[in-house]
Amino acid sequence: EGSNIPQKGKQEESLVSIAGMAGTSVQGDERTPLVMPGDHRSDGGEVGPEQPKAGFVEKLFAPGGILTSVFTLCAMSLGVGVFVLPNVFKSIGLITGIVSILIFAYWSYWLQIVLVRCAKRYDVCTYEDLAQKSLGRTGKYILALFTCITNLLANAAHMKTAVQLLHDQMELYITGSYGLKDPIPETKKIILYIPLLILAFFCCSGSKISDLRFVSTASVTIVLTLCIWCTGECFFYYWPKGQTEFSGDTAIIYASSNWKDYAANLPAVAFAFTSTFMLFPVYQEMQDQSDKAVRKAVGASTWVCGTGYMVLAVIAVLTFGNNVDVNVASHESAPNYIDTFPASHFVIVFLSFFLAIALTMLYAIINFPFLIAIDTLLELVPFRQTSQVPLFSAPVRHSIITVVGMIVLVTINLKIQQQVVIFGLCGGWGVTFIVYAIPSAIALGAGSHADPPWAGPTGVMVHRALLVLSLFCVVVIAVAFSYTLFDP
Repeated sequence: EGSNIPQKGKQEESLVSIAGMAGTSVQGDERTPLVMPGDHRSDGGEVGPEQPKAGFVEKLFAPGGILTSVFTLCAMSLGVGVFVLPNVFKSIGLITGIVSILIFAYWSYWLQIVLVRCAKRYDVCTYEDLAQKSLGRTGKYILALFTCITNLLANAAHMKTAVQLLHDQMELYITGSYGLKDPIPETKKIILYIPLLILAFFCCSGSKISDLRFVSTASVTIVLTLCIWCTGECFFYYWPKGQTEFSGDTAIIYASSNWKDYAANLPAVAFAFTSTFMLFPVYQEMQDQSDKAVRKAVGASTWVCGTGYMVLAVIAVLTFGNNVDVNVASHESAPNYIDTFPASHFVIVFLSFFLAIALTMLYAIINFPFLIAIDTLLELVPFRQTSQVPLFSAPVRHSIITVVGMIVLVTINLKIQQQVVIFGLCGGWGVTFIVYAIPSAIALGAGSHADPPWAGPTGVMVHRALLVLSLFCVVVIAVAFSYTLFDP
């Protein structure tokens, strides 16, 4: 009596203090158990402290989400190769260039879906295990060897471009001229490789592909931004000035009649669709592994890459025609489409600097399947077969492999001066086999495991006939490219 606190408030206060000792909380007239660190759930698992809520960006690019999967798959394809495609269109023609992009885009998309369906029916989740199930141990190690060589060459091509771009930036700001004529001395190349490869090494620290999701997102965004800006300059700067090459002496042809043009340049189109290398690392971490979700992720990434390639290349050749590989101001040969624009266009020069950074960050994405392939090949080492204890832990082993790969990469780039040769070797022999030939062989070797679930007997026969045709086309492309490489 005489207290200012209501009796009900006193009762609730007492209940709260008692509940705190008993491990419960009171809400109104109900008691709920308090969750404390170290407590156990009904299923036996331990209850930890409450996790902080994820922010907007964390939710948008959550590990295993559709958007994260799309960007990671795009990152494997979208690199410096997009700026080589205008030269490809110049060689094979405008119409045949468009048709080739459409064919390779759907070809790679279809085979990726086939691979995932085979993996589900075989109950495996890696490309190497799927190859072993369908083609035996030999097929598994052939896949790993081709993956190793192809990804090493792809990183070599990207880093060669990054060094050239960085050198051009420094030369422009120091001397006011662009370095399109004189090759870079080897000493300067090595000096430029050191900071770029150090940055690439630290980007390679992730143990899961989702750890690199912000790297892939940033690199894809930079490449697409530069593509959009270059296309915009053609629309809003050159076309109003009357510089278009729809017709006339400098306009490109619609289709080349020389088969060597196709043999030499189609591997570059194949190089533009390489998400198969990252398919299974992405698939393993996807939150939704249903057929619909996989088709959505693979289809979206293929659409983004294919649309970007086609729009950039078509607008480029309609603007500059046969001079798409010639600098507008200096009239010197341009190594890629970016160098077609004069140095006075500072936005493109500025974005080119970030492209060099993006290509450096892409090293980690391309290096990821490279490390998986090396680990697979290390299974052939007798010590690894007889010992139960690994020679090095995975992080240490991968760091050593990455450093050795960087040394080999620099050696390749110092020995091979022509970038087109590196791209050709990577696309003509590596990408065509990993992305097109081996998936076709796996599906044929899987037999009924690879048959589409919606197809009847006629559909199955058509499906297998297309796989045989796919394998045959890859062999023709590889043989024709080899012929033009050694007998141009």
